[in-house]
Amino acid sequence: MKDYHADTSALWGLMLAICLVAGGLITAAGVILDRWPSLMWTVIAVLSVIAAIPAFVILPLYFRMLSCTASSSSITVTTGILFRRAQSVRYERVQFVQILSGPFDGMMGLNFVVLHVYGGRLMVPFLSRNDREALAALLQQKGVFHAP
Repeated sequence: MKDYHADTSALWGLMLAICLVAGGLITAAGVILDRWPSLMWTVIAVLSVIAAIPAFVILPLYFRMLSCTASSSSITVTTGILFRRAQSVRYERVQFVQILSGPFDGMMGLNFVVLHVYGGRLMVPFLSRNDREALAALLQQKGVFHAP
C-alpha cells in the first residue's frame, strides 16, 4: 500500500497567484476610488479578506486533507475539509488513464492523473513529478491502458 499526498509547491504557487491577483485588484481599487477615501479603504479591506481566506485558510487545509492510497486491488482518493469524501476504484474497472501535466510541472506540482472508469472518472490532483511517475508505473504494472 502506497500513500501519495499533494505537492506543497502547488500550494505555494496557488497562494502566490491569489495574492498577485488580489494585489492587482487592490491597486486598481486604490487608483479608481482615490476620490472617495472611505469607499476606497472599505473596498481594499473587503478584497484583502476575500483573498486571505482562500489563500491562507482554505487551500492549506485542502492540501493537508488530500491523499491518495494505492493498494494491491484499488486506488482511493480522499478529500474534504469539513466533510471527508473518499472515492475508490478497483483497477480492473479502469478503462484508461490520462496523465495531465503543464509546462511548469517540475516546479509547481501541477500534475494530475485521471482514471477514466465506467460511468465517470477519478482524479488524483496536485502530484509531484516523482509521485506521478510512480503512480503511472503502478497503473501500468496493473495492466491499465494509458491514453496518448
